[in-house]
Amino acid sequence: MLVTFAFILLILFGILAPVLSWLFQVQPSASAIKTFAPVLIVICGLGFYFGGMAAAYKAPGRRLLHGTLVAPVASLISPIINLLLGKTPFPGLNSVGTVLLAVAFLAASVVAANVGARRGQTLQAHNERVLRLMRRSKMRGEPRQ
Repeated sequence: MLVTFAFILLILFGILAPVLSWLFQVQPSASAIKTFAPVLIVICGLGFYFGGMAAAYKAPGRRLLHGTLVAPVASLISPIINLLLGKTPFPGLNSVGTVLLAVAFLAASVVAANVGARRGQTLQAHNERVLRLMRRSKMRGEPRQ
């Protein structure tokens, strides 16, 4: 989640900063993050949707579980590293607003990963069925359609 959030911030406040500043007449600041939080949550959700889909598609078994766990595992990496370095698990979460924003990001990520995992599971089942039909028709010597 931290990597995704950093990528989002890089895109919004790095590459697109001049465009956003001109379009919305807002300079990048802490209040701008709160203003654009819904956009950031949607972008984060899209990232975890595709991550959950890929994880479910590639998983050897329990595809839905693998795809859904993408978001919680990604959001646990940063607190574990912080604890190993002797810091608090969540530095910077010192107000109710930032905690609620972090919870909203986590919730959107888990929901999006679950939806993506369901899609990945469906794609894998479809592709297995198509491959099975292709092998069966090849064994019979039937021409491809």
